[in-house]
Amino acid sequence: ELDVFSHLQEKKTPAELARAMGWNESNTGYLLATLGTYGFLQKVGDGYINSQDAQKYLVRGTPDYLGGFIHFYGQNEGMVPMDVKKLLTVGPQPMPQMEMEQNLDFAQYGQMLCMSEEGYRQQEILRMVRNLPENGEIRRVLDVGCAAGLLGLAVIGDVENRSGVLLDQIPSQIIQASVDAAGLGERVKVVQGNFLTDDLGGGYDLILAVSIMLFAKGGMEPLMKKFFDALNPGGVLLVVSEGIAEDLSGPWDMMTGYLPYFLNGMDLAVRAGEVEAAARAAGFTKIESRTEQLCSGTQDILAMRK
Repeated sequence: ELDVFSHLQEKKTPAELARAMGWNESNTGYLLATLGTYGFLQKVGDGYINSQDAQKYLVRGTPDYLGGFIHFYGQNEGMVPMDVKKLLTVGPQPMPQMEMEQNLDFAQYGQMLCMSEEGYRQQEILRMVRNLPENGEIRRVLDVGCAAGLLGLAVIGDVENRSGVLLDQIPSQIIQASVDAAGLGERVKVVQGNFLTDDLGGGYDLILAVSIMLFAKGGMEPLMKKFFDALNPGGVLLVVSEGIAEDLSGPWDMMTGYLPYFLNGMDLAVRAGEVEAAARAAGFTKIESRTEQLCSGTQDILAMRK
């Protein structure tokens, strides 16, 4: 929220930064010194300047910006409140709605969703799609569970003659605002709906399914069949999802993220091999799978072809 790193692209002393931002000078000094110990800032004389990584990932508006993602998941996903002692001695408890969700209106929620997808996450999905052999032939794209739509828009906007559909249950005006901001209104259709139950349309060369497979647990094969039927021959379904070991032995980062849900009686985590098994049962035969460390954690990336 303070956007410290955007103001330290050039060296500033704590006094200079505090004066420019209207902050307390003493506490500004303590903050910058602490960020320096983490390696986010470099101390140069009596001033501070961004480290190479901070300059790349934490300056607002840069292509690889991660600050919005960190802020969103720190407040909304990464800080689920839990009383571990009570959960272990009594058992699962109803999960309280996050305070942030209670207080945000649609405009604020849309802004937060955009922050979670902008910058580095867009570069991640672009890298995946550009590495597909079919990249040059992809003309029509479906992004299911698209949230604010920035990932799908990055892919659609990457090639001049691409068009697509963005589908999610959130209010369509949130997604449409992203479309308008990207200048892709003539090439992108926004659909408010449930990808588990609603018709997906058809004629797609690429379907993006990023971090949505947990919603299909217990009914993954029917969803995969819908994806299969919606693709053109030779089309690609690109899935990004956690793949937690069946015995829960890892990955450590995904287990940590899901622990509050596990302890509250909600096993939402997709297991390793679960997506591929459902895809094969639905008719996909050409499946490539790999595991990568993404900004959202250790994720399985599956490219499945019709």
